[in-house]
Amino acid sequence: MPAIPLEPAAAHITRRRLLTGAGALGALGLLTACGGGTGTTAAPSAPGTAGFPITVEHRNGTTQIPGPPQRVVTIGYSDQDPVLALGVRPVGVTDWYGDHPYATWPWAQDELGDAKPAVMNRGTFTGTPEYQYEEIAALAPDLIIGLYTSIDATQYETLSRIAPTVGPPAGFPEWGAPWQEYTRLAGRALGRSERAEELIAGIDAQLAAARAAHPEFEGRTAVVAERNEPGISFVRSPGDQRSQLIAALGFTIPPEIGQLAGDQDGATISDEQMGLLDRDVLLWNTGYTPEVRPEIEAAPLYSQMAVVRAGRSLFVEDPLVSAAWTWGTVLSLPSVVDALVAQLDAVVT
Repeated sequence: MPAIPLEPAAAHITRRRLLTGAGALGALGLLTACGGGTGTTAAPSAPGTAGFPITVEHRNGTTQIPGPPQRVVTIGYSDQDPVLALGVRPVGVTDWYGDHPYATWPWAQDELGDAKPAVMNRGTFTGTPEYQYEEIAALAPDLIIGLYTSIDATQYETLSRIAPTVGPPAGFPEWGAPWQEYTRLAGRALGRSERAEELIAGIDAQLAAARAAHPEFEGRTAVVAERNEPGISFVRSPGDQRSQLIAALGFTIPPEIGQLAGDQDGATISDEQMGLLDRDVLLWNTGYTPEVRPEIEAAPLYSQMAVVRAGRSLFVEDPLVSAAWTWGTVLSLPSVVDALVAQLDAVVT
């Protein structure tokens, strides 16, 4: 699941409190009363018309989209980014973290323009998807997109009664699809697959150029870690988008980290297990809580690790760089690659 920068002590709860049974069915009774309103001042953008009606496959099944969506609501934590990148301004978005207008970070503000989408779950992120069915219905969407999130069968049924709903990409663990697949799925749902591929190709070229310029990265092991709470760290799995970006630059995420994480996006380790982080390079993603650095450095095993003694333990402390890395989207990645490469180059060479 995604990190919770505003509440680091609970940042990586592995269980998911999914709305099921009577709670979801009770929400259904409210949809009829809410479904007729608009509830937003956003100016929706019309996506392309390629191939409509279209059928889109995703983790929760198959969805038919009859025509170009005019009112899109995004319910995933970073879904506004790929949708905005494709030229569509949602009428409703879901807040993740960061106090930015309309839950839109600086790297996406140009694409947002003067649109003013409704923001759901403002400032209440808990690490568990808690869909506001009445609010979604009040926005009168003709398409609901939920990419970087988890949706169980009951939630999907409830959302689908409001509007055609597209869930996360199929074939990947929860929270574990590459950014390219989130972008592709958004492109298919919006009838803009060609544009999605253009955007992906541009970032892939940027990453390839950075990798070619730094052959010293190739094959070196690297791990990405965050701090949960005193005495506890969280190491990101190879499938997490933070690790995926480091791997795209040529580094190798040790397979034993993946085994430790299983089908989750990472694993919790105590300070007594910190030796598991002793690789060629250790990256601490602490931009949202820079105050934890002294605590990390004071851990008993930290100063004993070879990666620390060699000066290859680095802290990504710039809040915007850390956030862009954490979001890992088609819009945020271009702004983070150069910054991370500069830090990695400084310690590897």
